[in-house]
Amino acid sequence: MMKRQYNNGLVQMVDSRPLSDKQRRACYALIGEVSEYTGMGTDTAKEWLKIKYLTEDLFDTADRIFSLSNAPMSLVCGFQRFLINFILDWDIPTKFPLLEMVDDVGSYIYSCLIHKKCCICGRPADLHHAKAIGRGANRKEMIHEGLEVLPLCREHHTEMHQIGKWEFRDRYHIEHGVSADKAICRVYGLKMNKDEIE
Repeated sequence: MMKRQYNNGLVQMVDSRPLSDKQRRACYALIGEVSEYTGMGTDTAKEWLKIKYLTEDLFDTADRIFSLSNAPMSLVCGFQRFLINFILDWDIPTKFPLLEMVDDVGSYIYSCLIHKKCCICGRPADLHHAKAIGRGANRKEMIHEGLEVLPLCREHHTEMHQIGKWEFRDRYHIEHGVSADKAICRVYGLKMNKDEIE
């Protein structure tokens, strides 16, 4: 390196934590749902989804082919998030709640908001404001950007109001909602801060 007078170098951190059985089972369950919906065999769906993940998230995967038998934990976490987003993007029905498969609940809730899917069960969702909006407030005129929101179907929306937000959050292991940004406001046709609209 000195002979060639290299001035810069790259250091890559290698995650040596092995993936867990729970991660592996979650990935195979998600792949199984895609396989059943598309009609692809499980092995074909698995390889196709791995290649799709590698090509779309090249920065995170560093162009590494990986196996679900011995891949590092962080790589499989990324693949698991990719699978969940793929299922949401393509509106693929699942036999289980996706919430049970996520490691980053906030990111999952945000994706559900963008896709208007209930973060608990996956059915079509309404926007739930974590902080109650007072009576007489005109929801069409108020600024929603920055408010904490959750995507909930009518059934789970009603359940939250019946049992209260703290018991609801404990039951479904959701600590909080997501702060509505411009993208969420656009999806739901809500008002944003005028001075910050691009």
